Amino acid sequence: MDIIRQSGREPGISRVSMLEETADAFVAEKLNIPVGTEVVRIIRVCTADGKPAIYCEDVIEKKLIKRDFMMNDLRAPIFSFLQKFCDIDAYMDLTQFHAILADEHLSKVLDIPVGMPLLNLEEVDYDIDGNIVFYSKQFFCDKILDQTVMRKKL
Repeated sequence: MDIIRQSGREPGISRVSMLEETADAFVAEKLNIPVGTEVVRIIRVCTADGKPAIYCEDVIEKKLIKRDFMMNDLRAPIFSFLQKFCDIDAYMDLTQFHAILADEHLSKVLDIPVGMPLLNLEEVDYDIDGNIVFYSKQFFCDKILDQTVMRKKL
C-alpha cells in the first residue's frame, strides 16, 4: 500500500481471499518445511486509484497463526497480520526480481492483456533469529506503478 501511496495514487484492496492447503515441493522448499505441511495462502489484489495494480500471494505455515481472525483482517499488509495474529516480526527478506509476461490468470485478475509485461517479485521473509516466516509472490503492473531501487554503500 505504501508503494502505491508513494506513487501519488490512492491505494485500495479490490479482492482478498484465503486458501488452506498443504505445501507442495516448491512451497515446502521456500518455507523450509516438509512437503504436506499445512499452510495458508492469502491472496490480495491491490488497486491504485481503483485500478488493479498488484496481485499478491503470501504463504505462511498454518501453525504460526496463534489467534482467530476474520477475513477483513487479511486486508492489512502481511506484516501487520504476522504481528497481530502470529506474534512475529519480519526482520529481513531476500527478494528476487523477474520480468514476466501476464498469463491468462494474471490477465483476468489485473484486467490487462495476456502477454503484458509484469514485474514479479518473489520474496522470502525471516524473523530476527533467521527463521523463515513467509513466502510471497507479487506481480506489479508496469503501466501503473514504476519501481525504483536505491543502492547505497555503507
